[in-house]
Amino acid sequence: MISVAESLQAVLARAAPLAAVRQPLPQALGRILREDARADLDSPPFDASAMDGYALRRADAGQALRLIGTAAAGQACPGPVGPGECVRIFTGAPVPAGADCVVKQEDAGCAGDLVRVSPGGAPAYIRHRGENRCAGDLIVAAGKRLGPPELAALASAGVAEPAVGPAPRCVHLVTGSELVGPEEVPAGAQIRDSNSTLIAGLLAGQGADLIGQARVRDDLDAARRLAAALPPHDLLLLSGGAGHGDPDLARPLLAALGYTIHFGAVNLRPGQPLLFASRGDRLAFALPGNPVSHWVTFQLFVAPLLRRWQGAPAVPERWLGRLAPGPHWSDTADRRPTYWPCRAGVAGGVPELTPLPLASSGDSSGLVGANALLPPPPGGLTAGQMVEF
Repeated sequence: MISVAESLQAVLARAAPLAAVRQPLPQALGRILREDARADLDSPPFDASAMDGYALRRADAGQALRLIGTAAAGQACPGPVGPGECVRIFTGAPVPAGADCVVKQEDAGCAGDLVRVSPGGAPAYIRHRGENRCAGDLIVAAGKRLGPPELAALASAGVAEPAVGPAPRCVHLVTGSELVGPEEVPAGAQIRDSNSTLIAGLLAGQGADLIGQARVRDDLDAARRLAAALPPHDLLLLSGGAGHGDPDLARPLLAALGYTIHFGAVNLRPGQPLLFASRGDRLAFALPGNPVSHWVTFQLFVAPLLRRWQGAPAVPERWLGRLAPGPHWSDTADRRPTYWPCRAGVAGGVPELTPLPLASSGDSSGLVGANALLPPPPGGLTAGQMVEF
């Protein structure tokens, strides 16, 4: 067995970022930006009113002023404003030349063409050209996953088709003659397939496209025919069959498909019989069949690979938090490093980590609420200690 760190290094060494593509803004949601996005114009592009009111010279505040026109958003502004004059102005409209302040309409009185405003001292209510950003300023840095706020910022900066990482194309085969669909009632030695649903959700959460998924019996010829008919893809995921038993078909299937196996066991718990292989730029994992092993190995190896392909930092963010009461495994006879699914929250302003009470690695219901992973800390674990997760 090799360590988790060695295994991850072997995976990422074979994972160059996929070529960037340009996508219209609506299709770029959730993608990783691959080049810095910079503003093409100043924002605002002109001095603009921040209020509905009157544009005038501050020195004329308190006088009766002659109304010489109206400035509205999207219209050429009248002016210039001279001594004793003002312009009716609306939010977002360009401030006329000569005016150096906007007085709110609530602070002014209008009678015909005459306007009287309160004496000075009020804010100018002008958004000056370039106060949000100047042409050339960085708007969104490369490596950022684009959510709605980032897309809005790109739109305002004129970046209509950002260069983004493409969605990795993934296919998934679930092996096991005992498996039936979640809508079926198992009979005899059958069990429901939960890994198909788990993998579909995990891939979607990482911005990958699941373009093919199927269940296959423990029949090498049938599995080979099915795999050969899958659409072109970047990543092949196999659920189950990663061991050395007679029915385990991951190794012979990958060999028959022309893959080279780089490792087949990792020193961790759960998830030891993890298999990783490559065929040119195409990569493959055979994940241990138990759902908790699926979840753990996906977080440790598959998710970093998908992030690297898209151009994001591969290594997940680490936090420091307080350990809540939970299960302890330090006395187990199994000395493999244990990676424990946990629920992270905040208690008293401090991140708090609650290990989930798993009956076994086959207990999919034990993953409910999992949003964090606790690597093996040195020594035992006690409630209240600070741990990295």
